[in-house]
Amino acid sequence: MLGSSCKEQRQDMKIIYYHGGEEINLDPTLTGFTDLIKTVKNLLISADDMLKLAVDSMLIKKIKKEESAIEIIYPKPVELISDYNHEAIHPDRILIPLSGEFVGKSENPPATIFHGYPEYSAGPYRNHKGFGELKKLLYDIGIK
Repeated sequence: MLGSSCKEQRQDMKIIYYHGGEEINLDPTLTGFTDLIKTVKNLLISADDMLKLAVDSMLIKKIKKEESAIEIIYPKPVELISDYNHEAIHPDRILIPLSGEFVGKSENPPATIFHGYPEYSAGPYRNHKGFGELKKLLYDIGIK
């Protein structure tokens, strides 16, 4: 029973990969789909910094059209507690740029984690430890 509810939940969630102006919906049956969801969620929970940044729809559109990024969309808001400021957040979406100004050029850049409900909100979190783990997982499922 538990397995079927997890499967139903997984199929209700969306993972979208943006690259070069293209939008690719990842198949929920893809090996690594669940691990990717867990990794992105853990990057947000274990964030160690926050940017003081106003986030508007134009910025999000720019990231999706001009950069590479991964986005998770939950069927309804989830409650997460940030290790950074110990505040509860209730996103229904998480976006992590994989290239561009929020990644930079260092060998092991921090992950910048935009989140929101129903739109992305100001103050994206940063996680200085998890970007490499995310990139490896994406590589393993065929996203380079």
